[in-house]
Amino acid sequence: MRTLLFISTIVLLSILLTACGSAATPAATSSKPVNIEVEANPATMGDLELILIVTDANGNPMEGATVDVTATHTDMTGMDMSGAATEHGGGKYAINANFSHSGNWKLKVYVRKEGLDYSEEIDLPVQ
Repeated sequence: MRTLLFISTIVLLSILLTACGSAATPAATSSKPVNIEVEANPATMGDLELILIVTDANGNPMEGATVDVTATHTDMTGMDMSGAATEHGGGKYAINANFSHSGNWKLKVYVRKEGLDYSEEIDLPVQ
């Protein structure tokens, strides 16, 4: 039951993000092997689709990667969710989430591809 609620929340979150998200521009170059941008920042409370733009160090879209996301409410213990993002092409990956409470959330994004195993934490304020 909890898994079904989580999946439903993520689906609704993806729909909301698609409707309300703003486009992010990936960085041109970076010293990191992977750059991750979140399209809806700040996010809104409730169900929405988080769009992650994943690029390499040169700003090229990273396609064919496995992208997993964990979201944790930093102010409330036990408020977390996780799942795999689906690829939408052009370095865009999406995951549905349900931010049941506003406040400070931390995303931990894992990117794996051909020997690359990278993770990054991203602060995500939810209104």
